[in-house]
Amino acid sequence: MKLILIAAGCLFTMTAHAQTWKTLFDGKTMNGWQTHKADNWKVQDGALSCDGSKASWLSHDERFTDFQLQLEFRGTQQVNSGVFLRSDDKNGEPHITGYELQIWDYQPAGYLTGSLVGAVKAQPAKVIGDQWNKYDVTAKGDHIVVVLNGNTVLDAHDSKHASGVVGFQCQPQNPIEFRNIRIRPL
Repeated sequence: MKLILIAAGCLFTMTAHAQTWKTLFDGKTMNGWQTHKADNWKVQDGALSCDGSKASWLSHDERFTDFQLQLEFRGTQQVNSGVFLRSDDKNGEPHITGYELQIWDYQPAGYLTGSLVGAVKAQPAKVIGDQWNKYDVTAKGDHIVVVLNGNTVLDAHDSKHASGVVGFQCQPQNPIEFRNIRIRPL
C-alpha cells in the first residue's frame, strides 16, 4: 500500500510539473525581453506595444524546445506582424532562423494568418481588427498545432527548427500589441 501511495505521489508531482505555466510578460515591465533593429517597443496599458514607426522585433531571453504558448494580439484588420517561434536571437533574421507564425491576411505567397511562413500554409483564417485575438500554439518535436480564436487553423509536421526564442514582429505603419503571454514547457 505504501508503495502505491509513493507511486501515486510521484505521478501527481510529474503531472503537476508538466502543467506548470510560466508568464513571459508581467504586464508592467519589459523584463526578460530584448528589442532588435529599433527601440520602438514599450509597455502600454498592460501590453507589449510597438508603434510601427520602424521595422523591429522583440525576443524573450529564454530558449524553448517543446511547449504550449498562449498569447493575445491586437492590431487593425490589415495588420502585418508575426510571432517568432524557435528563432535564433543572435544570428540572422528570426523568420529564417526559426518559424514566423503569420499575423497578416494578405501575404502575397499565400502564407496567411496562422501559417508558418515559408513552411506550412494554414486553413483560411482572419484577424479580427481592433480587437484582442488569441493564439494557442503547441510545438512538440516536429508537430505544430495553431489555434486562432478557438479554431484550429494549422496541424502540421515540420522539422526545420527545434529550439529557440519566442518573439514578436513589428512592421512599419503596422502598430501591434501583445499581452497575456504565457508558456508551458512540454
